Amino acid sequence: MKIIIAGAGKVGFHLASSLSTYHDVVIIDKNTEAIENIHESLDVMAIHGDICNSQIYEDLSNNEIDYFICVTNSDESNLMASMLIDEKLTVKKKIVRLQKNFYKDTNLSKLNIYKTIFPSRKVARSMDFLLKYPKANNVKKFLNLDMLLLSIRLRNINLINKTVEGIEEFFDNTLPIVGIERNNEFLIPDSEFVVKKDDLVYLFSSKEKIDKYYQLFDDENSKEIIFESAIIVGASRVGIEIAKVLIKNEIHVKIIEKDINLCNIAQEELNGDGTILHTRYGWADLLKTETLDSADIFITANEDDEFNIIKSIEAKQTKIPKVITINNEREYYHLMHSLGLTVIRGEKIDAFYSIIENINTDTAISQKRYCGGKGIALYKEINEESKCIDKHLKIPKKLISVSKILIISQNNLILDPESHVCNVDDKIVVFTEENSDLIVEKWLYQEV
Repeated sequence: MKIIIAGAGKVGFHLASSLSTYHDVVIIDKNTEAIENIHESLDVMAIHGDICNSQIYEDLSNNEIDYFICVTNSDESNLMASMLIDEKLTVKKKIVRLQKNFYKDTNLSKLNIYKTIFPSRKVARSMDFLLKYPKANNVKKFLNLDMLLLSIRLRNINLINKTVEGIEEFFDNTLPIVGIERNNEFLIPDSEFVVKKDDLVYLFSSKEKIDKYYQLFDDENSKEIIFESAIIVGASRVGIEIAKVLIKNEIHVKIIEKDINLCNIAQEELNGDGTILHTRYGWADLLKTETLDSADIFITANEDDEFNIIKSIEAKQTKIPKVITINNEREYYHLMHSLGLTVIRGEKIDAFYSIIENINTDTAISQKRYCGGKGIALYKEINEESKCIDKHLKIPKKLISVSKILIISQNNLILDPESHVCNVDDKIVVFTEENSDLIVEKWLYQEV
């Protein structure tokens, strides 16, 4: 495919790096340093220029573009560029990242935008799941599958040192284990893999089954977690959007921020709900006067990951039940995980993955990434033209060794896919490690 990326910042750079392996990518930015960085690091066409100047697209006018992706830090520039490019190029689909959430209620249909990405709102919505599943490490929703992917630490003495097969049988084969993270290493376990205490276990199932069983992975003597109050360090866009979600769930919120301008913005955005604390020194100095260590949830929403890590560690030492860290830089994800922090993607990382997933959803195969991108779920629906209808799946050995293959048939999970006769509307879901996704993709195209 031919793809133009407007914006060579962190999101644009990672998109160009990921997409250029199999696609023809052009990236445009008026920042000279950013373009030089692209030239030095990636094998893509990098153009220095203003994306809002339609002449910049003149040399590309003979091309039909599959995707035009706007990810600059200016919403107005992104929207303007998505309009101007139509004067010079034929663009099949446009994806635009927007940072100001009021655009969510704006009619952008005249710009023929295929998908608008609002990362701060999407990041904040992940809080809904963590409130519903307080003992979970993270939860992801599969919209097209009506399934959830939940990760949780294994601490139930009755499940420790059992095989994956034994645990799945314990749950009547309704709660398959589709990933294990141990000592910062991620893998797709086979049926004989022995699960140890504190392994981060990834479970895939319907909401009904997750609701029924997920807490059994935790220590059976652990206390129930009830959320009544929350501390948010950082009045960033994400911090404010998370505060809105918490307030909606009747949780009292205090936001701590050093920048008085951000405090004022937060006060206005929250319409006076919650408490905004302006301090030059950080949350630790407010412990005595504000009893912040009695909070049920502590969230670091600063745009500096090192700051977020330090403050999260401080919060864990006060025994606050739930400490959540916003991850802005991909390279810090594994460090956060190794420190036992619950991690939520920041705006830029979420924008990157959302765009990648939307591009893949546009094909017959959809994908969802988890565990910081180390795990990938690829799924495809069986339609009337599929080759496997009324047949058993033929799964090569090399695929079995690197993946976990499931079938969703009439809302039931089939853990033994080779025993199932495939029907129209069945869905094939394959969980694999990031380096094996191309093998899985090729098999899905050939078999399904």
